[in-house]
Amino acid sequence: MSSWLYRIVVNCCLDRLRRNKTHAALPLGDDDCRIGDPTARVDTAIVVERALLRLPVDQRAVVVAVDMQGYSIAETARLLGIPEGTVKSRCSRARAKLAQSLASFDGVATAR
Repeated sequence: MSSWLYRIVVNCCLDRLRRNKTHAALPLGDDDCRIGDPTARVDTAIVVERALLRLPVDQRAVVVAVDMQGYSIAETARLLGIPEGTVKSRCSRARAKLAQSLASFDGVATAR
């Protein structure tokens, strides 16, 4: 029962983070207009998403909030109701696991 409730709380926090996120507009440079293989970005996104899904829920929640949604350590700690030190340690562990999972990925999808 507690893991079910924990998951509901994490999902609510992530929904709130997404809802409150503002997106900054960045000017496009000449390098940003290169035409490449559009499937390469999709393949990369799929590999990263799979690596994220392999993380424990508590680590995934903080790394998504901090690294993907752009929230500060303090904001993430407040929204998830955990100490800032816990956010930092979970981010560190999640990043290490992601680096290990993605170390063999070279941008080319491999058939499984």
